[in-house]
Amino acid sequence: MSTTANATSEDLYQIPENGKAEMVNGEVVQTSPTGWLPIRASGKIFRSLANHEDQQGGGYAVPDNAGFIVNLPNRNSFSPDAASGTRALPYGHEVSRRSVGVCRRGSQ
Repeated sequence: MSTTANATSEDLYQIPENGKAEMVNGEVVQTSPTGWLPIRASGKIFRSLANHEDQQGGGYAVPDNAGFIVNLPNRNSFSPDAASGTRALPYGHEVSRRSVGVCRRGSQ
C-alpha cells in the first residue's frame, strides 16, 4: 500500500477490513499481522493488565488491534499489542502520554 504524506485519522478508515496501520511521520504505514509467539506474549500482557484493572479498579486494559490517536514526536497514531490507560476512549480520541503501550519490535 502506498503511504499518504500528512495523513489524518480519516486516512486510517480507508485501510481494508482486517488491516492494521499507524500514522508515522505524517504517513499511513500498514503493519503486518503478528506471529504466534508475539501474539501469545501480548495476550498474557493483556490478561495481566485486565486482572490488575479488575483487582485495583479504575483504568482500562485494551487488547491488540486498538487504534490510538496521539500527539507524539513523529507519530500521530499507534496500535499496540496491548495497552492500559486511565480512561476508556473510543477510536479517534487523543490519549494522554500516561497510557502504556506494548509494541512489536519494528513497529515503533
